[in-house]
Amino acid sequence: MLDSVNQLEYCASMTQEEWPARLARTMATEVRRFRQVRGMSAQQLADRCAELGMPIARSVLANFESGRRPTLSVAELMVISQALRVPPVALVVPVGYEETVEPLPGVQAHAFEAAQWITGEAAGRTGADWAVTDQDADDFEDTPYGMFRYREHAQAIATLLRHQQIADEDRKRAARVADSDAELRDALLRAAEATDAALEGIVERLEEIRAVLREDGLMPPPLPRWVHHRFPYDPAVKEAD
Repeated sequence: MLDSVNQLEYCASMTQEEWPARLARTMATEVRRFRQVRGMSAQQLADRCAELGMPIARSVLANFESGRRPTLSVAELMVISQALRVPPVALVVPVGYEETVEPLPGVQAHAFEAAQWITGEAAGRTGADWAVTDQDADDFEDTPYGMFRYREHAQAIATLLRHQQIADEDRKRAARVADSDAELRDALLRAAEATDAALEGIVERLEEIRAVLREDGLMPPPLPRWVHHRFPYDPAVKEAD
């Protein structure tokens, strides 16, 4: 029994000690991959990092890629990512190149799901086999986390634009319809009115998102000027106008 306990403790210790090194090896592989995709030598990558304001010696990059340097700071990750013109998550999680990754010590997850967690598109998973628990989902929804709300806001703005374009196009088409085809003209105008009604629902949802952000102590994103007339009481619109 004692031997079993000791073995478990040893395995846990090894997992904790080796996971950072395994993560670093994954990142090193991706740095090399995208450096080659860009046709850059290690020296060219070093030069580009320096141009971005953070010199990283060629020897440091070479040692990292070869595994002789087992760590990469967050600052280095950010600069190298920009130098390679890829998002930082692409160097941490090889989506499409590996089916599964190890986002936490001893945890196996589908690469895309791990990337979604890192980018804030999905909740962290604490259940067995990287499964989302009810608590995970609740925490993701309730935590005052700007990325989730900002993404929801951006999606609503994009939907608002599409609906506005559809309504405008229906009205333009109705205006071009001959007097002899009043039935088609009326149908187009009714479609535009239905789209207008949907627009109001989207505006209400945006108002809710912005209110929640303010309640959580976060700043709502700026509103495009073309929608200002739909938000006359929004503090940001009042300040801008």
